[in-house]
Amino acid sequence: MTLIHAAGTSEAHYPAERATVTARISIASRDRARSIAEATALHNRIARRAQELRTAGDATWHSAEPISTATRKSFAEGSKTKVVIEHVTASTVRIKLSNLGIVGEVVAELAAAGAETRVDWSLTERFKRQCEREARRAAVNDARDVAEDYAAALGERIGRVVSVSDAHAAHGGAPMRAGSAAGSEAQITIAEITVRASVKGEFETSGHSAAEQ
Repeated sequence: MTLIHAAGTSEAHYPAERATVTARISIASRDRARSIAEATALHNRIARRAQELRTAGDATWHSAEPISTATRKSFAEGSKTKVVIEHVTASTVRIKLSNLGIVGEVVAELAAAGAETRVDWSLTERFKRQCEREARRAAVNDARDVAEDYAAALGERIGRVVSVSDAHAAHGGAPMRAGSAAGSEAQITIAEITVRASVKGEFETSGHSAAEQ
């Protein structure tokens, strides 16, 4: 009997089912009150828009993080001694869209309002788990096929599986970023989510070739 070590992998691609739009708000001003007021107004505007999208059935979830304020010091332009103090008020609102047909519209709207945006693509949790299970099964079968090839080269065949361990699994889609610039709606392609699985296995041969069986 021979102990054979073999690895197996699987990779499949699926169209994204959700798009999480992250809108980051950051308002800087030498006037602290103005910084807070402008950031709060924009934050509330985006949060209201997020709730509208949920009510309309275009979004499944949203979150609005608390506003924070910090002080930023820098030198005045052309000076190495004059210090400029600015107050920066920031917050983040996230919206998970199920209607992928309006991703470009929402991103353009939020960017035009003054937010920095980012889009992260994903599968629904239920479908993602299904894809991961399929990927694991395919990876195990791939490892078994590799082990069978080695066994055949030795004139033997696989008798039993000694162990199988997960090497790594991953999934994800490329994020999309947009600055806070006004303009027409940008064309967006729905990302593909890659689901991968990789396993390592130990297989024991039976000591007999397939022909002898």
